[in-house]
Amino acid sequence: MSIGVKLKPVAELLSNTFFIRSYQRGYRWDKDQVVDLLNDFKDFIDRDNKSDLEFYCLQPIVVKELTTEELDKLHRFKFSSSSIYEVIDGQQRITTITILLNYLQRSLEQSIVLPSLPEIHYEVRGQSREILSNFNHYITSDTSSIELDNNIDFYHMKVVYKTISDWFNQNNTYHFDFLKLLTSYKIHSVKVIWYEVESNENSIDVFRRFNIGKISLNNAELIKAIFLRDDPNVDSSIRHSISKEWQEIENYLQSDLVWNFLAPSKKYVSRIEYIFDLLFTSQRLLLIDKEEILAFDNTYGTDKYKVFRYFSLLIDNSTNVLDVWDQVNKIYGQISQWFNNPEHYHYIGYLQNKEAGAKNIVLEILNKTYKTKQELTNVLIESIKKEVQALFFTDHKIKLYYDNKYKQDLRNLFFLINIESYIKLSMSSKQEGGYKLPFLLYKQTQYDIEHIDSLNEKDTSNLNDEQKIEFLKDLEIDFSQELIGFKQILEPLFIDASLEDKWLDSNITKENIGKILESLIEKLDEFLEKEPDQITNKNLIGNLTLLNSSINRSYGNAYFTTKRRCIINEDKEGNFIPLATRNVFLKYYSGSTKKHTRWTQDDANNYTQEIEKILSKFYI
Repeated sequence: MSIGVKLKPVAELLSNTFFIRSYQRGYRWDKDQVVDLLNDFKDFIDRDNKSDLEFYCLQPIVVKELTTEELDKLHRFKFSSSSIYEVIDGQQRITTITILLNYLQRSLEQSIVLPSLPEIHYEVRGQSREILSNFNHYITSDTSSIELDNNIDFYHMKVVYKTISDWFNQNNTYHFDFLKLLTSYKIHSVKVIWYEVESNENSIDVFRRFNIGKISLNNAELIKAIFLRDDPNVDSSIRHSISKEWQEIENYLQSDLVWNFLAPSKKYVSRIEYIFDLLFTSQRLLLIDKEEILAFDNTYGTDKYKVFRYFSLLIDNSTNVLDVWDQVNKIYGQISQWFNNPEHYHYIGYLQNKEAGAKNIVLEILNKTYKTKQELTNVLIESIKKEVQALFFTDHKIKLYYDNKYKQDLRNLFFLINIESYIKLSMSSKQEGGYKLPFLLYKQTQYDIEHIDSLNEKDTSNLNDEQKIEFLKDLEIDFSQELIGFKQILEPLFIDASLEDKWLDSNITKENIGKILESLIEKLDEFLEKEPDQITNKNLIGNLTLLNSSINRSYGNAYFTTKRRCIINEDKEGNFIPLATRNVFLKYYSGSTKKHTRWTQDDANNYTQEIEKILSKFYI
């Protein structure tokens, strides 16, 4: 648990004593890392028109103050202070800054003397304090410099010092600027994100959390620590209330239904961080002038901790921490309202989850005020219109047909049809919250554009023996009652036709399975061709639907009645079938439901008319 998180100037670290435990790796910064840091400092110094709020921010330093009991066990180190911080994460940065300050002190010794430098003790390198406290001596003395080569950590420190020296030889006017940058407490300083954990925390456990990826130090963790830090100006009851509400919001966003209709593009360890990102980004989007945007980015940075810095300064400059927390609650309230409104939930979910071209509609509508729920619904419909208008002819007929170039558009079109189907079902239901399309299941599933009446249902040439047997099983289940002589054609397939379970592998002879299948298909075609109203063009919209790829491929080019049975069984098993797809195979859109063995032209026409009716609100 954190007891303190703040942006702390490096100047405040100069009088600190730090302790590096043996579980930490040694000092390993190389030339490139140091040069990058020096160049970043120089770029910050050279930046024109900096506001007083701007500073250069280093990555987080995670520390804990050693207890009296721990200090007693470490008495051999002869710490010069009674307040010692164990560095859990960030020792490389602290050491590098100390080496840099050593160099500046030596270079400017005729002009300036630093009151102190950070004191660093390494548990496994007893000389560390002496060497880092007198680094200039070790560097300039040939005899002492050789000592540094005998230890890999001190050798790396020597290389870094030499790199710093070489850099300043090429940038010899920046010594005072760097010193000012590193020793300033207020304006245009270098700051670190100082993250202090409880003294009773196990250091190794904390180290593992931050370094092995179990729990990353993210913006949410840092911001939470600022909200909940001890502050004499903030009543403890307020901190308790914020803590309770924080967990409530996090728990709410952990719901898959909630999270996946929002569908953030970024992955979050703590989902409440999404709200802080929305607040930060929406604030930035309010800026129109390029200079304002540049100043905003310079103030808060552009790295992964920019949102933390924004809220850190916002809270520090606020007279009432609840004013800042109310902004979080406002976003939470809006998300809850959208989630509980069938149209808002499904339209936002569609725009956030559709394939390609999806925009952040959440951010777009966030800061706008809508007088009524219908006003927001209209805005969402208009946004969808812009997304789908290219899919319709001017007479509102659908342009799309089955073709590889249209597959993505077709998936989005049928996605929208399902959206409308769920809205209709939800709004007609008296159930609180209504029915909701589960966007997580939709996103986790790969979909094919499926022909309702198979395009090549007679083609069995590519099937192996096992697949042919499955095809024959389906024919027996779905057509044995309709076809005269079905059993007689099938009988030669079995060694013992009297068995209760004829379809045992040991009971099937595969020598003439292909001929038997061909005979049954021929007989079935004769039967089905007697039915009127055959589909004239199977690639048009009235013969297409959306279906889970694995389900689709499991029955290949099966007949309609077999597909229908398989989909009903999948639905019974609890597997997700898009609502409109289920409606199609139940002939929900058909004028007549008497013929379940075939998808007719009349079925296709009625289905097409229903699609056009469902989508009519999106015509331009």
